[in-house]
Amino acid sequence: MTNNTYNKRAEDILTDDRLLNQADGLRPMPGIDEAELSLAKNIQQALKRQKKELDETEQEMLQTRLNTSIHQFNRKQRIIQLASVAAVLLMVFFAVTLLDTSRSQFLRFASNFSVEPQLGQTRLILEEGNDLEISATEASIQYSPADNSIQVNSIEQQTTTLIEGEKNLHTLLVPFGKRTKITLSDGSIVWVNSGSKLIYPSRFDDDKREVYLEGAAIFDITHRADQPFYVYTDDLDVRVLGTMFAVSAYPDDENVNTVLERGKVELKYKGTRLIGYEKDIITPGTKATYLPEAGTMTQTQVNTRNYTSWKDGYVFLEKKTLGYIVKKIARYYNVTIHVEDEQLASETFSGMLDLRNNASQILEIISEVINIDIEKDHDQIVIKRKQKW
Repeated sequence: MTNNTYNKRAEDILTDDRLLNQADGLRPMPGIDEAELSLAKNIQQALKRQKKELDETEQEMLQTRLNTSIHQFNRKQRIIQLASVAAVLLMVFFAVTLLDTSRSQFLRFASNFSVEPQLGQTRLILEEGNDLEISATEASIQYSPADNSIQVNSIEQQTTTLIEGEKNLHTLLVPFGKRTKITLSDGSIVWVNSGSKLIYPSRFDDDKREVYLEGAAIFDITHRADQPFYVYTDDLDVRVLGTMFAVSAYPDDENVNTVLERGKVELKYKGTRLIGYEKDIITPGTKATYLPEAGTMTQTQVNTRNYTSWKDGYVFLEKKTLGYIVKKIARYYNVTIHVEDEQLASETFSGMLDLRNNASQILEIISEVINIDIEKDHDQIVIKRKQKW
């Protein structure tokens, strides 16, 4: 078969489905010789190779288009996600900025005032860095709105005249082992416990009365319907109209406690929300415990005298653990107390402690109920379980 004849026959075979089907392995058909069948097989194989190459090329093109689409989709999704995150962050930024600017100038100053209660004497920091040092263990400070003056411990007759026409922020620092009773210019009384700091204005001229507390204090607030009273701590805001309550917000405590004896108070705190604050109302006989780490608030009914009696010089205890009592005594008397046995620290005690006694005397009273030995080890008191003989 010449080349021309071969080429002509190949063209015929391409148009003859019978030969192509025969070449694909179908049953032989009459009239087709071996040469034509061989040629058809070669053509069929060439067609298959061409089709496979075309398929692979198309697949590569399809995969390329698919990868491009996925990349573009992911890029769009990332842009959308980033835009959403940016929008949320922007909302949070504006919310935080709004919350911060809504805070009063007094609160911004008070929360950034870094002077802490120190050992030694009680200090009253006045305007222009003037300080009054008070040596008494239980001090008394009284602001007189009539003549705009301060009287510190009537026995000492220590009086300082305030600058007329000016409202100044004063800071009371009560070291561990001491306590102070202060009568504010509006007649409200605050008992400030040991290791505490209270910041307040010399006069309440604004539409609300504000003080800042770090530590523990009891408040007996003069009622003024048009001028609510606010107690701020780092983690909790207390709003009152006229009531008596106690707040404990020591930096080394895990929670902030508010105990209401009479009246009604509103507590504002950073809860579990992303933005804003939560509010709770508590009624008399309630202790509200706020956990800043978790952002949770719980309320329980309590005997309020267990939390307020220290202002009168004694402490009521109802089934309190030795560990709890030791921590209180260490604050009251500025001493270091160590309980060697953790199980011993969990044992409970009920009774009344007279704060006119010293730390060792109080621990001796407790030892009559709980089997403990009290030892002095250099500058600390060590409590051990009493040995049985």
